[in-house]
Amino acid sequence: MATQLQRSTQTQQQLLAATERLLAEQGYAAVSEARICDLANLTRGALRHHYPNGRYDLLPVLLEKLIAKQSEKIEAAQPQNPRERVYLMLFGLLEASIQPETVAILEVWMAARGDAKLAERINPIMNSSIERLFGMTPDTPIDPDLLALRCLLHGACMHCYSVDYRHEELVRAIQWVLERLPPPAGFVERLSAAQAA
Repeated sequence: MATQLQRSTQTQQQLLAATERLLAEQGYAAVSEARICDLANLTRGALRHHYPNGRYDLLPVLLEKLIAKQSEKIEAAQPQNPRERVYLMLFGLLEASIQPETVAILEVWMAARGDAKLAERINPIMNSSIERLFGMTPDTPIDPDLLALRCLLHGACMHCYSVDYRHEELVRAIQWVLERLPPPAGFVERLSAAQAA
């Protein structure tokens, strides 16, 4: 028999999973308490019990969870510097389509531009993501080529919203750039060894 803590944790996970799915599949405009609860098969009272301010409590928790997950993936490959972190993310786009968690992060980030209350709640998390994902602080000087690669990464992720998005074409475009701005020496070999382990 599940304990109260286990039931509570399961309810929170169901609400977070439903919210992530709605964000990834239908976008921020589809994220209402009613739709979250329907998808999670829970009541609005359950949502408000765990997240009293609705989306303003739920979305920061989800965003933190998703960024932590992406950060853990990056750290597992043991990048040695910010440049290698960006290459890891670009190589990830070569191997798979834009992941639902990335789309969910982008949806929340863009929604906060027009919602001051949401921005107040998520901006500290997004600001910390620069260090957690890229291994930099906001005041770290950045080389132009590294900034160009970050812009490519952000643009590639946003391109999934385009009506003409085709993963194969995105892969070709990223490969084209990587031929001109190759990864740091030894990076590909270390990455291959880490993936094999």
